[in-house]
Amino acid sequence: MPARQVILAVCVTLALAATAGCTVSVGGGDQDDEGTQLFGEGNSMQWDLTRPLETETLGLPSDQMVIVDVPEDATVSLVLPSGTWSGRTEEMTVTTRHGYVDSVDLFWTEADGQAAADRMVADAELLGLDAAQVAGWAETAKWAETADVNETRAKDNFNGANGEVSTAVKPSMAVGEGPGTPVRLWYLFYVRGVVEAAG
Repeated sequence: MPARQVILAVCVTLALAATAGCTVSVGGGDQDDEGTQLFGEGNSMQWDLTRPLETETLGLPSDQMVIVDVPEDATVSLVLPSGTWSGRTEEMTVTTRHGYVDSVDLFWTEADGQAAADRMVADAELLGLDAAQVAGWAETAKWAETADVNETRAKDNFNGANGEVSTAVKPSMAVGEGPGTPVRLWYLFYVRGVVEAAG
């Protein structure tokens, strides 16, 4: 199954489970066939998540989960209450609610389990994660590389917070494909607390 179809399936599942009434938007309006365009010069995007982001000013629908058109070599910078997170992304979705951005989801692939663990550890303090806990993903990945089990993917979920911004990091990789198996990272920035605090 192509990566775009996989992420769309994940988005639909998340929408049904977490945001009642949310729909997936692909194309139409000010969008092209690939999705909503939010990246600017240099294939970069910066949002300040410390304040409510109104969907109208961003050209986003009011209550939807939107697949963003991500250019090659895209970088995202997100201002958090105690610093700025920056990184590359391969896929991105934005969920909106009642006229504001509700969450930002970023997806990309690291070369292997150690690379994924290193990235998560580097981000741990800023995202309010337990650094020792996310470092343990390297061992989980080593096991998954050669595991002989019925599971098709090894997954984990690490939750944290930076002020009013809640965070989650979810690594996922195929099981039993040998050393050097790529790891898919999903970073979630949930900003409903920022909107509610401002209201």
